[in-house]
Amino acid sequence: MIRVSFALASLLTLLSGCDRHPADARMPRTVLLSDAAVAPGAATSFTGEVRQAQRARLSFDMPGRLATVTVQPGDTVAAGQVLATLDPEPGRLRLAQVQAEASAADAEAADRAEQLRQQQALFDDGVASQSTLASTRAAEKAARGKANAARAAVALAARDARHAAIVAPFAGRVASRAEEPGQDLAAGQTVLTLDGAGQAEIVAFVPRAMRATLHVEDEATAIASDGTSTTVRVYRIGDHADRGSTVETLFRPVGVPFGLIPGQFVQVRLAGAAADSLSIPLTAWIPGDRPGQDSVFVFDDANGQIHRRRIRVAGHLGDRVLVAAGLARGERVVSGGTAFLSDGQAVRAFDGASQVEGH
Repeated sequence: MIRVSFALASLLTLLSGCDRHPADARMPRTVLLSDAAVAPGAATSFTGEVRQAQRARLSFDMPGRLATVTVQPGDTVAAGQVLATLDPEPGRLRLAQVQAEASAADAEAADRAEQLRQQQALFDDGVASQSTLASTRAAEKAARGKANAARAAVALAARDARHAAIVAPFAGRVASRAEEPGQDLAAGQTVLTLDGAGQAEIVAFVPRAMRATLHVEDEATAIASDGTSTTVRVYRIGDHADRGSTVETLFRPVGVPFGLIPGQFVQVRLAGAAADSLSIPLTAWIPGDRPGQDSVFVFDDANGQIHRRRIRVAGHLGDRVLVAAGLARGERVVSGGTAFLSDGQAVRAFDGASQVEGH
């Protein structure tokens, strides 16, 4: 009887509990918010060096002693003009030597060919053996190979003799002179640097984090030390990060450049989107499963809710994420605990006086 009464009491307690309705609204979660702002430390201007788009570092193909250099830095030269020469005597002697070796090799090859003809005739008459004929044929083949190699050596020596002079590959101006007559040079050692007379360009090293915000044909302004300026456009963007931090970027003037001198350093100031990149804390970024699916939670002040929004990430700068699209300057994003939030959820901003809720 006691057991029945206890069971009945338990059932009544359970039924009475069903009449209590849970709270229809939960307390808004407290979140930390951060502004989408211009990337701290993301420079919008860079130092660049003016140079000619057509530039050549001139050297000799072979080692030798520098005999003459006929130009100085700043000299204007014509295409085909002789600019420097090597001492020609070693080249002439090498050519004579290999020509003599080639003559001897040709004579030996002719002798071996005659021996092969004779051995073949003897073999056909049944006088010479098969092994003797094979040995003679091998010797003739080796002699022909040696003669061919000797003729190639003659051609190479003749080429070296012809290339004992540096000739201007195009019209332009001498930018630098690295060596003086009397010095012994290695093959490929730069003697002169020649700038073309045509298109000028500016090479600048842009921080790698800004690489994704730059595009070919983006405009910028090149400003010289005296304040003069000219409009330039991005011509080429490198794909390799120098020392992991900067990317070589080429700019070319729009129209006729004003006051750009090769070797001059200028400030290149970016314009447009590349200069307006926004950044958010790394903790606000929600990586997507696939490229192009990154997102953040944006706070809506009007209704106190957060909404998940797709963004385009341009790169990283320290503990900040660069945002190329999807956010406006001044918008506030949730910068912590995003894994526990959902689209449309009611939240309240952490004001520094309250504790962040942990439910």
